[in-house]
Amino acid sequence: MLLLIRLVRNAVAGYDSRLMFANMDGRVDEPGFGTRPAWIVVLVALGLGQAATTLTLFSPDRSWRPLCDERPIVSGRHPLHFYHGILGAQSWKAGRFGAAYDPAFQAGYPKTPIFDSGSRPAELFLLIGGNRAAAYKIGLAVCCLIVPFVFAGGARLLGQGPGTSCLTAALAQLAWWSGPVQKLLEQGNIDWLLAGQTVFLHAALLVRYHHGAGVRIWCGLLLTAIFGWFCHPILWIGFAVLFVPFYLAVALQHSGFWNLALWAAWCGGAAANLGWLLDWLRFCWISLPIGNAASESLSELADWWASDVWGSGPDRLLAITLLGGGFAGAVVLLRRKQTAAALALGASALVLPLLSAGSNYWKPLESVGVAKLLVLGIAFATAPCATAVTAALQRIHQLVRNPAATIVAALCLFGGFAVPLRHHLRDIATQSARARTLPIGLNDEQQTLIQVLKTNTNSGGRILFEDRMHAGSLWTALLPMYSDRCYLGGLGMDPGVEHVFARLTSHSLAERPLAEWTDSELERFCRRYNVSHVVCWSPDALTRFHNWSGCEPAEPVREKGDGWLFHVKQPASFILKGKARVSQIDSNRIALNDVEPEDGQVVLSLHYQDGWRVSPSYVQIEPEPDPYDPIPLMRLRVTSPVMRLTLTWEGE
Repeated sequence: MLLLIRLVRNAVAGYDSRLMFANMDGRVDEPGFGTRPAWIVVLVALGLGQAATTLTLFSPDRSWRPLCDERPIVSGRHPLHFYHGILGAQSWKAGRFGAAYDPAFQAGYPKTPIFDSGSRPAELFLLIGGNRAAAYKIGLAVCCLIVPFVFAGGARLLGQGPGTSCLTAALAQLAWWSGPVQKLLEQGNIDWLLAGQTVFLHAALLVRYHHGAGVRIWCGLLLTAIFGWFCHPILWIGFAVLFVPFYLAVALQHSGFWNLALWAAWCGGAAANLGWLLDWLRFCWISLPIGNAASESLSELADWWASDVWGSGPDRLLAITLLGGGFAGAVVLLRRKQTAAALALGASALVLPLLSAGSNYWKPLESVGVAKLLVLGIAFATAPCATAVTAALQRIHQLVRNPAATIVAALCLFGGFAVPLRHHLRDIATQSARARTLPIGLNDEQQTLIQVLKTNTNSGGRILFEDRMHAGSLWTALLPMYSDRCYLGGLGMDPGVEHVFARLTSHSLAERPLAEWTDSELERFCRRYNVSHVVCWSPDALTRFHNWSGCEPAEPVREKGDGWLFHVKQPASFILKGKARVSQIDSNRIALNDVEPEDGQVVLSLHYQDGWRVSPSYVQIEPEPDPYDPIPLMRLRVTSPVMRLTLTWEGE
């Protein structure tokens, strides 16, 4: 209690002495942590609490072992991010900005910023820590650990005192462990969550730069711009549009050099990411179009309120409290003539939820994840909400003129609010102390399935793997790593790129109903895509392949349901025309030995992609058109037999 009274007295003393720290333009800087060392202890305690809760993401008993072992996270898109993170890290080391050609899935496809853009943080984690599951998990843990320090630092940049900064950090932690954010963590939206923290910090730096430009603040703007572009360019571009009114309001107050330096930081962030951003533009063509029809499932604000984006009852209470407190805090900032902070944070906390609601009415907004902006709006509301709370405490102290009486009055007010909502508050405290543990490592069924595939198949052909609508996680993205086989399917039901044309679902193959496929068409399909085995689960697929004389059941399989592994009887080969022996086929290169062309051609069962370098150099590579598949296969023009031929994808 004595420590609490002392902290209140220090906070009030800091408020009373604010004029001592006023800048020339009237902005107020409260005393920092150096003059109030007790608050450093509070911030460290918040950091330790964040670390303790972060550990529960990986182990319910807070053990370090699951965090540091080599078992991958298998929920949501984490397996896909990890797999593409390995490919991307190898690409960065080779100077290709994260793009790679992956022959292990879909007869070859380009791993680019367009496909699985959320893997970029994973690429960074694995580039630093090596191609290990532990590096990915530790990177995710660091994303969680920095939350209190990012938000406390942002509050200090806004000129708030250490008490308000610590309160901002505490509110941010409550929001971070709320149901909606934990759902994003489970789904693997690391890029989005990291970009959200970066946007908040950049906004605080902008306010600071407005009030007092300096080299350190400018460097902070540049670094956060670089990281923001890297994590999530679409969110960063949206942030730029959102802050146009802020910029127009403050730009005319400053010199041309101030504006030039600010634009240099923004453009510098884009320039530092130019390599992979050019890849992003160059590979836009592989992305499937986003629907433009209005959503039929959500059409009213009441439906938006009832949607999962708000979470459960306690999550809704926390969100409404923070957003309401953020609005009150924006009013306080305006009354203190801190207009820049009110515009940057308060206005964002209001506009972002409105944009989130707009995703109910226009399908493209829903498709690009605009609904998640509600979470970012709540994050922006934490700092002004903390300002509103401290302003209320200061007002109470002005009335009672006693720290102990201030504490008693504040506790009475809080008790009046907390008692009727005690069950919700207890749930909020519980989920902030213990997160939902992520599933780590393959289960027994998955390991058994991989062993069956390794035992009953070989690397000479592909496995046609049925994609299931309700399979849960994308753990199948790890199949090439653990089985050393190539697959059609396994990248998820909606990967969003044209290269997934040749895949099997419960009712269709290559976007045609299974019932329409004749035996001869199935034979040509398996020949063209070098399918030597089929794994299927659904009744329609099982019936069709059981009835096809061109294959035979090889082994029953089980993974969230019973299925079968079928063996295709015709010989498997990656060479569709001509002769060659495949000695290497991976993301680094494709190597063929003893190449003998037929009519001057060798056709490979691999999707064509610009950017190949062929050795020997006189061999030409060109597309082999397909009347059905939107992506052609690969044709080599070879005038005479070649002992060894290698293809390396440079991505240019």
